Amino acid sequence: MQVELRAIMKKIFCLFLFAVLLLPLKAQKFIGGVVAGMNLSQVEGDEVYGFKKVGFNGGGLVMLPLNRKQSIFVTVELLYNQKGAYQRNTSSGADAFPYGDTVLFDPAFPYKNNKIYYKLRTDYVEVPLLFHIEDPYTGFAFGIGASWARLVYLKETLFGRRLYADIRSGRFYRDNWNFLLDVRVPIYKGLKFTFRYQHSIVPIGAERTYYALVNADPFTRKMYHQVLSFRIMYTFNDRIYYLNQSRNPDGSRRGPKWVRAVNLQSY
Repeated sequence: MQVELRAIMKKIFCLFLFAVLLLPLKAQKFIGGVVAGMNLSQVEGDEVYGFKKVGFNGGGLVMLPLNRKQSIFVTVELLYNQKGAYQRNTSSGADAFPYGDTVLFDPAFPYKNNKIYYKLRTDYVEVPLLFHIEDPYTGFAFGIGASWARLVYLKETLFGRRLYADIRSGRFYRDNWNFLLDVRVPIYKGLKFTFRYQHSIVPIGAERTYYALVNADPFTRKMYHQVLSFRIMYTFNDRIYYLNQSRNPDGSRRGPKWVRAVNLQSY
């Protein structure tokens, strides 16, 4: 049932994406770009806390203006997105041990790395779809959307020992859906800084059972990705920018230094 639901959601997402890209908008154009930066991520439900896993986030994007002033956009990205979790030792962030991997805590079983308690790396090819609203007076843009991601690489270790899972084991699902919030800040013409928050909509893998350190009764948790992304974006065919000469009564510049030509009338 879960496999069928994911297949249906995937088809709906693809059809919606195809429909958006074929919108008959006159006097408008696609704006291409590239984006690259870093992730700070954690996994909700793995009993390890904190945005401590550093990863890469980057790829290409296409923006489509939905109005003549180019203040509303739909953005489609194709990303390589590294997520996961990281904890150096049990004393500062872990409250429980995974039930299925207790063999790693056998005193007779040598630890490969006593400094790193847990490390999870999950690499995805991801397709986000977002709607942005851009303020013509400041150049700031806020977006909301969703993404579908396909798991392409997995490595999970406990005290340096790789756990009993691979990309086809079912411990982590191959498909994942995410909710996105995005903020863009103009830097110079088509160059922008972007901040993004991402949270999985569905679990990223099978439920996991833990032995609590302060409670002998095991408990089960579902796992979800949480990611903070810090990126630089450049739109390479969105160069119709002019120096904004508009001034406030006190002589300060009104709005951003560089503004799209279509928004000059707003100042």
